[in-house]
Amino acid sequence: MPVKRLSGLMGAALWWALATGCGEPAPTPEPDAPAGWAPAFDATDAGWLMNVSAPPGGPLLAVGGRFDQGAMYQRRADGWALVSFTEAVPLLNWSHGFGPDDVWVVGNEGTVLHGDGVQWRRVPVPTDQDLWGIWGAAPDDLWAVGGRGRQAGDATLLHFDGREWTGVQVPPLQRDRVAAFYKVWGSAHDDVWVVGQKGAVLHWDGTAWTEHFVGISDDLISVWGAGRERVIVVGGRSNGVVARWDGQAWTSRELAPLPGLNGVWMRTPSVAHVVGIEGTLAVLDVDTLTAHPVPATTRLTFHSVFGDASGNLTAVGGNLGALADAYQGLAWTRPLGPNE
Repeated sequence: MPVKRLSGLMGAALWWALATGCGEPAPTPEPDAPAGWAPAFDATDAGWLMNVSAPPGGPLLAVGGRFDQGAMYQRRADGWALVSFTEAVPLLNWSHGFGPDDVWVVGNEGTVLHGDGVQWRRVPVPTDQDLWGIWGAAPDDLWAVGGRGRQAGDATLLHFDGREWTGVQVPPLQRDRVAAFYKVWGSAHDDVWVVGQKGAVLHWDGTAWTEHFVGISDDLISVWGAGRERVIVVGGRSNGVVARWDGQAWTSRELAPLPGLNGVWMRTPSVAHVVGIEGTLAVLDVDTLTAHPVPATTRLTFHSVFGDASGNLTAVGGNLGALADAYQGLAWTRPLGPNE
């Protein structure tokens, strides 16, 4: 599907590649999607696509770009459109919204953007750390997380109260040298989860942040849930790892030979959709923590997956970790089944 210019209107696999020197090849034509999947649009030249999501009642957004130039793509009735900004922004990593006129996007170098349905403006925040995730219970109660992970930096927590963003002190952690939080998700204002480097997990109960131990010491990259008693976290730098919160305790499992996982999304309590490196697309049985992958047809990395109100599942990524000027995006979609 072609992408056109729209007038008016930034993943942690990256750090694994930078730290290990395992870059990916230069851009090639978009690979064939496996059975049941199809290209959402031709993302070969879109840069890295780090996240896909949609606010309630709003269009599907895919954000990413390049280190020096963030990009955002919006799905419309007549196809996907490249969103234009009034000022240059770096790589964009995640988004969260409450409606088409209230959407937030975070990215590298402390970038926070707010969209009101007409234009996007950059909002000041008290950090220059890369921001990897954002989630909120209400327009006046949002959390953003970040850090620089394998580079020198600080695990970062920010909160928005409807007026301004402020830094939140990270509680003392038993886990040593946690330099980044990667994602944040919650079911309510008093039930918020943060995951990050070296298996770090924090929980906000509306009053204080507390550290949880899920039985994993590898990096945890993403978190999603279907209520207070059904939360899934995923990660892993070589083999995929997963942990489930049932409201009382954590159960964890390594998913080898499934590669490392970057993204998770849930619509129902018993099924989670997960994506990761080496073209990993899988359905996770939440009760047994058993993954059912589809045969990979690309070695590119998926970083995010999301199901929208129209009943379609979309996964995005690219050649994350390519160190040369060789950014390539990836965007595939398929219909969701009735029990997914």
